[in-house]
Amino acid sequence: MIIPRIARALWLLTIASSALGQDRAPTVWVSPSGPTVPENLLRIELRFSAPLRIPFSMDNVKLLDGDGRVIERALLDLPLPSADGTRVTILLSPARLKTGLAENLALGRALHQGSTVTLVVDDPQLAKPVRKTWRVTRFQPDPPDPSRWTLKLPVVGTREALQVDLHKPLSSTAEDFIAIRGPDGNRVPGIGRLENEEMLWQFTPDRAWVKGVYAVVTNPMLEDPEGNRTCESFEAVGASRIQCEGTVRLFRGISPRERS
Repeated sequence: MIIPRIARALWLLTIASSALGQDRAPTVWVSPSGPTVPENLLRIELRFSAPLRIPFSMDNVKLLDGDGRVIERALLDLPLPSADGTRVTILLSPARLKTGLAENLALGRALHQGSTVTLVVDDPQLAKPVRKTWRVTRFQPDPPDPSRWTLKLPVVGTREALQVDLHKPLSSTAEDFIAIRGPDGNRVPGIGRLENEEMLWQFTPDRAWVKGVYAVVTNPMLEDPEGNRTCESFEAVGASRIQCEGTVRLFRGISPRERS
């Protein structure tokens, strides 16, 4: 009969379309996403639209100077993938970054203020090669300082986003290291995202805000792209052995535009 044949054809077309969607090569978002990086940049992070099918290889990654030449020994040959395969962290060589280490003394930093640098990722798994160019700015040793963050409070009774102006970029993974504690003392469920070149954290709750005292809470692992943590600069002697604590910033969930 014609109708069963048509139904079967439509079913096969649906299966084929689904398979094509699953096999589609992922696209990439690069952080730092802004136009500049400091000369002590430590972390470059890649976020993929879908999990990679095979392990990410540094053989497909290059860092070029302003003349298009490969900057030798700039990158650590050890990509750090996330558990779900949707992110990879690329590290610039810490031995070249940290003042006074043998490689730093012999080669200097890979990046230099006033120059430009281009990341090239040509992995065959990706939809297309990635190129991201930054202008290199001055050395940035200052840790993130949650006490200076500026909050734009939401309206009570709405699911309006809380906005936190960070005043400097954070590592893109830091969006998971900031949370909101509610008046009941529990974590507020919702979605936090870094935007505006990783200088703005925006949190949208699953349920409407209520009156009460909330808190912005940071995880001890929170870092900026230079590897500075809230309690210590990456440059500090013995920084890796220092145990940071999380920070808590209280605020009242009441906006001047509070609804009656």
